[in-house]
Amino acid sequence: MKESTPFEQSRRTFLKTAGVALAGAAGLGIVGCAPQGSASTGDGGTAAAAAGTDTKWDEEFDVVVIGAGCAGQAAAITVALEGNGATCLLAEKGTMPGGNSPYCKGTVVYAEDEEAFNQYMLEMRGEEGTTPDDVIAAYAKGAAENYSWVFDTLGGVVEEASIIAPTTKDDPLKSTPEWPEFEHCYALGKLTVAGKKDVEIKGDKHITKLLDRVIADHSDVIEYRTGAPMSELIQDPGTKQILGAVIDGKNVKANKGVIMCTGGFEANPTMRQDFIGQGGAHPAVEEGNTGDGHKACMKIGADFWHMEHVAGFWMAGRDLENTKFTNNQIISPCPKQYGITVGVNGRRYYMDWDGYSNKSDIAYMDDPSVSVGSRHGHMQIGGEWPHLAQPRKAWFVFDQAGLEAGAIPADTTSDPVADKLAYSADTIEDLASQMGVPADELTATVDQWNECCANGKDVYFHRPEKTLTPISTPPFYAQLCCPSFLNTDGGPVRSAQGEILDPDGKPIPNLYSAGEFGSVWSGVYQGGGNIAECLIFGRISARSALANA
Repeated sequence: MKESTPFEQSRRTFLKTAGVALAGAAGLGIVGCAPQGSASTGDGGTAAAAAGTDTKWDEEFDVVVIGAGCAGQAAAITVALEGNGATCLLAEKGTMPGGNSPYCKGTVVYAEDEEAFNQYMLEMRGEEGTTPDDVIAAYAKGAAENYSWVFDTLGGVVEEASIIAPTTKDDPLKSTPEWPEFEHCYALGKLTVAGKKDVEIKGDKHITKLLDRVIADHSDVIEYRTGAPMSELIQDPGTKQILGAVIDGKNVKANKGVIMCTGGFEANPTMRQDFIGQGGAHPAVEEGNTGDGHKACMKIGADFWHMEHVAGFWMAGRDLENTKFTNNQIISPCPKQYGITVGVNGRRYYMDWDGYSNKSDIAYMDDPSVSVGSRHGHMQIGGEWPHLAQPRKAWFVFDQAGLEAGAIPADTTSDPVADKLAYSADTIEDLASQMGVPADELTATVDQWNECCANGKDVYFHRPEKTLTPISTPPFYAQLCCPSFLNTDGGPVRSAQGEILDPDGKPIPNLYSAGEFGSVWSGVYQGGGNIAECLIFGRISARSALANA
């Protein structure tokens, strides 16, 4: 007999107990009874956030988790494993585990030497980050728990996982750290469920699949609902305690706490423009994380941090109508080495070899102020590594030799012009006309670039010598580029206990967060750190909520 999924179990519960029609097949709006739910008041969940103790409750759980990406999954699992029968609602507005989690590689940072890893985290924070020491220490402690939690507690298959173990100062770069310049980078470990290349994967295919399976195994205490959006939090106006949330139009009481795991705001163009000045950027996942949790927390008085922090921006190739990405600028190989990127004025404006492929050229404890490249969008500017704000539109310019070398990968198209992925012309002047940029500026830029290539030195932006590919063999090509990124990290300020804080630094009672929603990442970022944070603060916040009376 086929094993049922959490979605199917919740639907059966609904059909057996609610006795009302489903509201829209496409939304799969499941409203099941909680294991210890109260009777519905039938008021449709119209109470405002300020109603507080006067709220009429439709349902009741011990812990309510909002958002079912890896952070929400980890929080719900922790309630099930450590809550001594405590009940949990895991509410997801989409139709599957949410946010960016299902689309990422699923690599999880872990540590063996907690103190050394803590030092690496502090080195990454540096002077450009604002995360307090105790929050970083909590992350490091959680990183030291990740390996055993994934494999021993949850039952991940070690033999099918890609595991890059932490090492020592004697071999510091074996774990391919994001920041080999930092002394304690050797403390980094990385694991990827189902990531081993030379074995048949018989177990869970991804970290979200592993977490989903464990949730299904604990459906007696976890009520997992899809098509269940949260619209606002319900707060006692006197004590400021969070009492519950309005979910899918119903007032849901949370006796011990609400854990916000709603991810970033990358799919909200207005918030992108307001907070990071990049409304024209395109996230890898174009829907889902629309900032719902941010708005709900603004209403109840949360403080916010790290709103500028993102994994981006790369000027990635798009089709000429700007409807889709045409090749990946984020991972190696980096197509941008086969040409130059110019703005709408026809000029280069940044170190335009912005693919994620430079770490192999950096020695242990090199000077980071002179390195170049893009590390999850952080780029060296003036000796520091902030995010580089990008224009809404630019052009990747290359020649026939560059095309043949892979400027637009051959498996993407055999004819980029016919497929409307690039313009082509026999002269730079004609190409400029098609691009809509000043011909004299583009011609001067290409001439300057070719001179750099001939001399073996980019005197303008210090691109590595191996990336100096001339643009000299017609026909010439131009591909539209737009800023791309993976995720945002900003949101409510989080304590070391996972509490959401107000502007005075005080916890808002019974309100917690995990994952990219108010992430601890500021300063610079280590790959695999966001999924690790989902697991770490999913556990921390659930434990904090469970400790409430």
